[in-house]
Amino acid sequence: MESQTNLLIETEQLAELIQNNPEGVKLVCGTWNLGADAMDPKEQFNEAHIEGSVYFNLQEIADTSSGFLATWPSEEFFISEMKRLGIRKDQTIVLYDHINIFSVCRPAYMLRAFGAKDVRVLNGCLKKWIDEGRKVSTGYPKDVNDTSEEGYDYELVKDSVDFYESTFEKVAAAEKGETDDYEFVDVRNAANFEKGTPPGFKNSFCFDYVTADKSTFKSKEEIEKQLLEDGVDVNKHIVFSCGAGVTACISELAARIAGAQKTSIYDGSYQEYCKKGRPECLQN
Repeated sequence: MESQTNLLIETEQLAELIQNNPEGVKLVCGTWNLGADAMDPKEQFNEAHIEGSVYFNLQEIADTSSGFLATWPSEEFFISEMKRLGIRKDQTIVLYDHINIFSVCRPAYMLRAFGAKDVRVLNGCLKKWIDEGRKVSTGYPKDVNDTSEEGYDYELVKDSVDFYESTFEKVAAAEKGETDDYEFVDVRNAANFEKGTPPGFKNSFCFDYVTADKSTFKSKEEIEKQLLEDGVDVNKHIVFSCGAGVTACISELAARIAGAQKTSIYDGSYQEYCKKGRPECLQN
């Protein structure tokens, strides 16, 4: 995946973009909540969103037949969903979570992996936007259903996402000493990591890269320091894993902020590894 200079955007910068070039900015709410008692994100959107936003549901823009949560969609389906939402790859695409950085990095990563060139995550989330007295709208998300073809030539960038086979082929090559090009990072908390992790992965907790309230990414210098403490080399191709391929994208974005040039997500992550078990390429 090509490196991108602007990965984050501050509220004041977004307000200026909207004022100066409203047609060139696409606003996308990427809120998604995990848990049976969690608030319906569409209800959150209904209560407040930045005017002109569409809603990207990471659980629906997925391969829903896989049996896993938020599994990577086909290119054809992704394009059809981007037309439905009117998200063109030639726009400045700004995504935001409502209260804290949790799910928004997944759709941001998907858009970059499918070739969008200018994808940014709003630092501080919608909460900061509202706290600053900036304008919001209400109402449920509506589809755009763009019938044009321009701007929808999404195509998966080579090596931007890893699946079961490619992940463990890389792990096997590293374990056999055939390559030293990769880092494998499980971003779950230490307690879950210690209960079990895919072979070859080290631990670096995703929420160590954001502020205590989880609303804002830490500075580049703070992220670099944390990566160094966790033994993650940003000069290598870093493959990130988590529980289901969502919070891994937080760490992927943090690594990019710190200067990593090659990153990918093990899409199935620990949920898939638990079901499929140790791959044949790693059998002794």
